[in-house]
Amino acid sequence: MTGYIKGLIDKAKDTFSSDELFHETEVKANKLGERILIVTGVLLAVVFVLTWLGLFLLSIESVFAPCVNGIIGIIIIVIICRMVKHDTWWLKFLLLTGIVLIYAGLDTMLTHKTAILMVIPVIFASRYFSKSLTAYTAALSVIAFAVSAYLGATRGLIDLNIVTMEKGTQMIATGGFLGEAVENAGVSDAMLQRNTMIFNYIPKWMMFTIAALISNNITKTGRQMVIDQHEKDMKAERINTELSLATKIQADSLPNTFPPFPNKQEIDLYASMEPAKEVGGDFYDFYMIDDDHVALSIADVSGKGIPAALFMMVSKIMMKNINKHTSNPALVLEQLNKELCNANHEEMFVTVWLAILEISTGKLTAVNAGHEYPIFKIGKGNYELFKDKHGFVIGGMEDMEYTNYEIQLERDSKIFIYTDGLPEATNKDNQLLGIDKVLETLNQNTEATPEEVIRKMHETVDEFVEEAPQFDDLTMLCLHYKGKKEEGK
Repeated sequence: MTGYIKGLIDKAKDTFSSDELFHETEVKANKLGERILIVTGVLLAVVFVLTWLGLFLLSIESVFAPCVNGIIGIIIIVIICRMVKHDTWWLKFLLLTGIVLIYAGLDTMLTHKTAILMVIPVIFASRYFSKSLTAYTAALSVIAFAVSAYLGATRGLIDLNIVTMEKGTQMIATGGFLGEAVENAGVSDAMLQRNTMIFNYIPKWMMFTIAALISNNITKTGRQMVIDQHEKDMKAERINTELSLATKIQADSLPNTFPPFPNKQEIDLYASMEPAKEVGGDFYDFYMIDDDHVALSIADVSGKGIPAALFMMVSKIMMKNINKHTSNPALVLEQLNKELCNANHEEMFVTVWLAILEISTGKLTAVNAGHEYPIFKIGKGNYELFKDKHGFVIGGMEDMEYTNYEIQLERDSKIFIYTDGLPEATNKDNQLLGIDKVLETLNQNTEATPEEVIRKMHETVDEFVEEAPQFDDLTMLCLHYKGKKEEGK
């Protein structure tokens, strides 16, 4: 027998336990139900005291049982709520049943004055977003409030509008209880009960039916909203996971081991890229073409986000592959432009600065396709902006030609290249950092290593923009050309 009962309990638990999706909703609804009961208990105590002081229309006899029973019931339910977890599967039934019965008890005092009491439980039930709980509460309310109307017809506040008496009948109240006056006038309990059910309960039931339909709609709509929001959250979580993975993939696609060429003591190099979104359209790259030539590049794809990141990956891979077959920067960009224009249906483009440094001599051969001007520090001099000749952006128009230029680097020369996210960094007052501030920071750190230069520049940007959001990708690369060591040193 014990096993059978346990089986029924387990089956009820499985049936009525909330889905994981609605677990938090049920916990919040249970806490709300507890608060409703506490407020109701306080109001009952106030009604009882006011009646006892003679300030309320009812007699103490008609108020005593509903108020005391209601307060005791509320105390018991609240204690149970505090003893168990708010996600206990049966707690919602206890709260809903308790609220219905306690409010029905109150209805016996004021049968024709408290139509709202019948509506409150079913409205509260809709907070669980469960059609079965709303239906259970509605059915229980119909029965409980029918009983309360029947009992309240003779025990509560009498509605003289439903009493039928012969003309000239006098009512004499004893002890201030209107029910006794009606009884002394010859009105039977049967008349009061019948008329109360017809004129008070049925109109109240009609209003309750409308409220129940509204509650059912709230339940259905609210439940679907929770489901829809959950699906949106799951989709957003998947997107965030995929974007996080894309961020890692993009970061890993850029060379990030420093120093990159430990066997090449003649050069030191450092670079960084911070996307404005999870993934960006900027990229930098550097690689050895042969034992004496290193390629340097920095680029900025039009747009931001995933489309720009995809175009960036394609451009970076293509440019490196082309560079394997020719060490002429201009020819590399011409071929890259041709390849990108062939399948550029989205009409995206990329600005590129590409250079090849001959390590043994310091000769730098470079080409610029619509990118920011490079900054050079030649020997012991200062950093200066070099306004090189700009070619057209890559991917913008077919059959474009590009022209190389040469710079002779001396010992201790430095190259600083960047994307427009640096001079166009914007603060909360919509002011731009500007190239002058970039040069100022560089010339305050002429002896700094490439890594220190990049770090100082990030500090300058952070101090300038403060809490303003980052609108563009921020990419920088700095190379220090130390030159060949002298013999014997």
